[in-house]
Amino acid sequence: MMQLLKFDTLITPSIIKFIFYIGVAFSLLGGLASIVSALGMMQYNAILGLGYLVGGLLLAVIGVVVSRVAAEMTLVVFMIRDELAWQRQERQAGAAK
Repeated sequence: MMQLLKFDTLITPSIIKFIFYIGVAFSLLGGLASIVSALGMMQYNAILGLGYLVGGLLLAVIGVVVSRVAAEMTLVVFMIRDELAWQRQERQAGAAK
């Protein structure tokens, strides 16, 4: 519990991974819902139903990719922070000698 109060470790990278999985789930569920809607639409208008089908597939694929890219971009910021903190520690250790 004290680690949370001292800010020695970051909890945001773990939260980002959790949010990524939520984004993937929503993308896949949205794509699946669109595909099911497309199958129902094909009874009335085949062209529009086909468009919904393609849109649902694109939603699922692009949604997963966008979720991954957003998560990676956020994690890269934290990796840069860790690298800068390591370099600062090395520089301070070198100056202390």
